[in-house]
Amino acid sequence: MTAKRNTKQKSAIEEAFTNIQRPLSPTEVCDLARKQVPRLGIATVYRAINEMVEEGLLRPVDLPGQNTRYEKAGLHHHHHFHCSSCDKVFDLEGCFLKKDLNLPKGFDVIQHDITLTGHCPDCNHDF
Repeated sequence: MTAKRNTKQKSAIEEAFTNIQRPLSPTEVCDLARKQVPRLGIATVYRAINEMVEEGLLRPVDLPGQNTRYEKAGLHHHHHFHCSSCDKVFDLEGCFLKKDLNLPKGFDVIQHDITLTGHCPDCNHDF
């Protein structure tokens, strides 16, 4: 009986990422998954997220000065927008970094992350 409960919990957590399709904090995941599993605990969410990261299903999204969020693994290269009002993070399609960076001799870019901060459409009307 316990295995079935865990499967239902993990399924609800996986569905949160599928339905929302943006980086989510563990608290956001818990709130969303509780619609299907009302007694879901935050510790269970953290364990499931850690397992999903280890399995390669999720990847961490680290933003400066913020708690880690998670998004589905295997997404194409993209950047993020952080709403400073509601604290939600959204995916931004494409890449804003120009290929000709004019880097000093000997520098080689391996990876980059760009996060824009501002107000999302839901919060923008307050300003």
